[in-house]
Amino acid sequence: MRKRKWHKALLYLGPSKIHGIGCFSDTRIKKGEFVRVWSPEDSRWVPLEKAHASPHKKLFQRFGIRTTGGYWAPIDFLRISVGWYMNHSETPNLQSDDGDVTYYALKDIEPGEEVTIDYRRMDDVHDNLARDEVLPGRQRPRAPKPALKRRPSGRPAPDRPQARQPSRAARPDPG
Repeated sequence: MRKRKWHKALLYLGPSKIHGIGCFSDTRIKKGEFVRVWSPEDSRWVPLEKAHASPHKKLFQRFGIRTTGGYWAPIDFLRISVGWYMNHSETPNLQSDDGDVTYYALKDIEPGEEVTIDYRRMDDVHDNLARDEVLPGRQRPRAPKPALKRRPSGRPAPDRPQARQPSRAARPDPG
């Protein structure tokens, strides 16, 4: 196995065609080269109980990397590495082989090309693509309408009791 070399590319943030803001390479990155997208000093481990009890629970759920027992999250959500902005792709151009902060290019990446990762591969147990939170600009799917109750005759039953119509015998004589 050949030894990978570190690429000195700087990643910058810009408008993404995938979603919102993304990370882009300033130079050409060759297939197999390591790319620094995270600063090890930028992330912290937050146990599940602590994250869910925090006033910032929604930030952990939406932006943290879910793993067994908790989340990896930025130390400060106001000052984070560019790696936190990487978008998901089913055909990513970066991948980690240590499940940590070390990523390498899966293919040649051209200057100005968005660098992406597969969120589903960030943890062996949790799918970080499937989130409970609804992303901005998207609506929560509507709950299906309840099925109509059917009478034995096959006609739909009303949702609430209806006033009974008087029988012919009980109707006043119009005469």
